Amino acid sequence: MTRTAVLLLSFFVSMATKTTAEMIKSEVKMNLEEFQDIFSAARLSEAEHRVVEQKKRHEAEHQRKIKELDNAIRQSKVNAEKDRLADHLALFPDNYKVLTQRADGIFNFSAPASGVEGDIASFDIELMIRVMSSKWTTIPIANTTSTVASDWKVSWMPERVDVDISSTGSAYVVLDPVADPEAMLLIKDEQQVLATNKSGLFRVQFSAHSRVRKDRKLNSVSLSSLLYPLSGASMTLCSHVMSAENDEGIAVKELSIHPTSAVLKVQPDDGCARISVILPLTSTKFEIRWLDIVEAAKEKKRVDPGATDEATGKNPSDESLTVSHDVMHSVEDGVVRSTNVLKFETSESGLNSVEFVVHGPKGTRVTSVSGYSLSRWNAGAYNATTSSIPVRALFKSSNLDSSVTLHVHTESDTDAAAKTQTLELPRIECVGALRHSGHIGVIKVTNGVELHQQKAVGLARAEPTDISSQLRLNTDRPIMLAYKYLNPKYTLHLSSMSHTAMDTLEAVVDRVHYEALAMDTHIMHSLMVMMKSTKLQYLEIQNIPPEASMFTLIVNGVQTKPVKGGQTEDSLLVPLLVGLNTETANDGLGVKTSIELRYFSTHDPLDEEGYLDLPLPRVTVPISIVTAELRLPKIYSYNFTGDFGSRGSDRLKYPVPSAFSYVKGKRIVPKGYKFSRLDDDVLDDEISQNEGGGSAIQMDIPQSGRSYFFERLLVVNAPLYLNVAYFPHPEPKEPPATSIWDKLKFQMGL
Repeated sequence: MTRTAVLLLSFFVSMATKTTAEMIKSEVKMNLEEFQDIFSAARLSEAEHRVVEQKKRHEAEHQRKIKELDNAIRQSKVNAEKDRLADHLALFPDNYKVLTQRADGIFNFSAPASGVEGDIASFDIELMIRVMSSKWTTIPIANTTSTVASDWKVSWMPERVDVDISSTGSAYVVLDPVADPEAMLLIKDEQQVLATNKSGLFRVQFSAHSRVRKDRKLNSVSLSSLLYPLSGASMTLCSHVMSAENDEGIAVKELSIHPTSAVLKVQPDDGCARISVILPLTSTKFEIRWLDIVEAAKEKKRVDPGATDEATGKNPSDESLTVSHDVMHSVEDGVVRSTNVLKFETSESGLNSVEFVVHGPKGTRVTSVSGYSLSRWNAGAYNATTSSIPVRALFKSSNLDSSVTLHVHTESDTDAAAKTQTLELPRIECVGALRHSGHIGVIKVTNGVELHQQKAVGLARAEPTDISSQLRLNTDRPIMLAYKYLNPKYTLHLSSMSHTAMDTLEAVVDRVHYEALAMDTHIMHSLMVMMKSTKLQYLEIQNIPPEASMFTLIVNGVQTKPVKGGQTEDSLLVPLLVGLNTETANDGLGVKTSIELRYFSTHDPLDEEGYLDLPLPRVTVPISIVTAELRLPKIYSYNFTGDFGSRGSDRLKYPVPSAFSYVKGKRIVPKGYKFSRLDDDVLDDEISQNEGGGSAIQMDIPQSGRSYFFERLLVVNAPLYLNVAYFPHPEPKEPPATSIWDKLKFQMGL
């Protein structure tokens, strides 16, 4: 043993001895019961420690899940708010919506305490505006260049308060548009705007002032240049002027309003006329006119409406009447129709009535008179001495306009049988007009009439664009002659030359496709026709075999029945006014029609050889392209004679036409629905239900035998025949054999 090993062994022995001694010193002697108590206490302490640690872990996990749930709820609210804002921005890209705008006006003839001038009307404007989200938004309120406004007020209601928008209670918070940094009234781009970053309901109030226009006894006040439509308006007209003509103290009568479609409700109240106005939903302005009773009484005393000038015998007020007259004469077969637009203007506050005379040849008549505020009109009998008809038009008492437009329609007869004739065009002369001028236009509706100027006195040529757009834009015919005049006592005669119209085609067939399947004793026929027609009611089809039976007919996808008739005994009539497109049927254009006709015929049984005569169904209108397909048994050989040549081809140069239908289904399908061929059957069921009958019964031609194709172009009023001679296949001839192998190939059919 080496010295090193000895030293190591000594070290380990000493260490073991020392450890044993220490263990002996640390030993404590106790009985078993004490040891068990100490051991149980230690285990209990260890278990309590584990429970505390586990509780801490569970509490931490619980807090973590609560925090995650709170974050998820918070994120869900954020996402919902983003979606809501996105929906609002999609509907309201400007982030606001003006809900209502109302104007309540007042005008007091004598109210010095009000602090305004006597000819100024004041309107209290109220706008209800909803701002969608809390971001800076500018809302135009009024034009600063055209609106005189004062007394601005702004109030706000939070978005989540559930109250009615017309509420005026404590739910609204009054804002100071000058001091409030989140709701300010600014001037931007010549507009008064509300700038805010608050969401919710805003109520903006201000007073707008408008000057009352006075024209003798006619007063008017208007409110215009508003940025948004008015949802409601009212006007209070007050005056306490008493007179003999005004016992109630109300100096207002004969109210009228513009726009004319508005509705007025007037209620007297202590010397005032309270007017409620119901306006169209898109109206951004309105004007109220009324007569001042006091001024009207003064005017009545100053000028007696019944007085006339001794020298002229006219009413003095007639001297201020001017007339602008535009007329369009339409020359038709046997009649000349005239449309007149008469615009009357006067310096007075309103027209009670107008009178005019229609001059024209015998047979002239006034068919209608129409216009705004027209109460009634009457036309006298035709005066043969003066060749005229007197007409008087009375207006409603509420008419306060100084300008009135009438539309007068007249007719005069012409000789429809005459080759040449002179046409005297009617003219209108207004009674008591200071000035009467206008324009004349002439158009012709029929193509068989040629017009030329024969006599024109007191007229000058004009451009068609000078005629009123009400007449010029309401005709699709070119204006042949145009005149202007300054005196209604003019004369205009036209020479008319009639030409005989030639007949034109009422229908044309684009494609005819004929199919025939020949069996032992029957032939199944199928005829497809694609055509255009304008006035044709029935299509005649001839060369139908007398023994034909079991017909089926489909027109524009709708099953119908053919009728007997026509020029020959072997013809039938196909109704064309079936299943038309209701949207374009009355456009006057050629209507496209598809026809499917099928039937059966019989013949003698096929022998070893023989003939088949196939007269094609004859269509009695011109045909562009005729194609035919014959399906014959394969056990025969054939020779062809007739109008298609002696040989059939293996295919057609032109595609076989397909039938179509104008009937549309009414089934509702969800968005993104993918249609398939199964939907065609559903459409057929809907079509049959709409037509009130069962589904269309039509037998398809079986794919049998060998097909031979024939074509013919441009067939006009000519029958087509196709004759078939059939015979057995010829026996194949044996070729000269050069070897035994050639004989074997021939015998085996190789």
